[in-house]
Amino acid sequence: MMIFFIIAGWITMARLLQKSIRPMDWLLRNSGTLQTCSNILEKSCNLHTDLRPQQQLVIRVMEKHELEEKTKIITQMVNDEGWNQCWNWVKFLFTTVPNKCYLAEINSKLIGCAASFDTGIDIPTQYIGYIVFKPEYRNKNYYTTLSRYVNNHINKEHNIIGNVINRLIPFYEEKENVKKTSLHLTVYAGTLNHSALNDDEANSNIKVVPISEALMSNVFQYDAAIYTASRSKYLNTWFNCGFTTTYVAIDEEGLVLGYTTLYEVEHSYRISPLYANGLHVAKKLLAKVALTIKDEKVMLYGPHNNLVKLANQHGMKELFQFTRMYSKQDIPIPLEKSVYSISGVVQFI
Repeated sequence: MMIFFIIAGWITMARLLQKSIRPMDWLLRNSGTLQTCSNILEKSCNLHTDLRPQQQLVIRVMEKHELEEKTKIITQMVNDEGWNQCWNWVKFLFTTVPNKCYLAEINSKLIGCAASFDTGIDIPTQYIGYIVFKPEYRNKNYYTTLSRYVNNHINKEHNIIGNVINRLIPFYEEKENVKKTSLHLTVYAGTLNHSALNDDEANSNIKVVPISEALMSNVFQYDAAIYTASRSKYLNTWFNCGFTTTYVAIDEEGLVLGYTTLYEVEHSYRISPLYANGLHVAKKLLAKVALTIKDEKVMLYGPHNNLVKLANQHGMKELFQFTRMYSKQDIPIPLEKSVYSISGVVQFI
């Protein structure tokens, strides 16, 4: 029952973010007159749940042969909610990361989905995400039906984690065995300020180069120390998937000091992840990114304490704040040292 409350709460979070004006899209397109996150969510509270009898809802697990077709629809549903993703990423995620994607259908028509992802760390942990519905099927009790189904089909012995929007924290704190971590995540959007990224003498011994086969194994080791588990197979696919650009920061002896991956989404670019041994290394990596994308908008999603100074230097706007919560066990990660924007892999880290 406790896990059901967790999943139901994350679905409630998704519902609060589902708005006809597509908040993230609106924010990115109207940077001069940005609404605050609180204003957007305040308006979202006017949503009501329709408890009238449902049409016949069928829930099933997505099969491999239909992945390309269904992920295109899922991508559209994600973007209709304002999260600005690209089909390449969604397809990559469901192809590469072990998961179960639960499809909600009416008359064989996909109307929504939810997914559980295996994080691959030593502590058996599942991340619940991609809870989306088509606009015409939101604010109905399809959400409750889907959450109950997922609850009945996930491994109850596993640790369950999710990123919960801050205004819902009091709801979770009332639940037994549901705890929040010290990890506070913030989403920022804006353009990179080239003047804030200018090289200085202190950083002249740091080089930023495109990732290569020669650097690959060193980057795998660097990443594993942060992620707390090796994910070389995933990263090798991620770096070579054809729609990402990855840069590595190294010192004079070739030691990896950080890396970042860039990819294009619907109305901007995502920097995912940005790992660096300090702010000065992060700035060197972003300077290289800035040369690549010029004045295009970017999105960063990372630990608030690490990211806030960097975002403020570039005049980025804060969009949302989240807190990591878990059902059984917190996962210790060296966030304060290295993480400026989390990895795209199920937004775990």
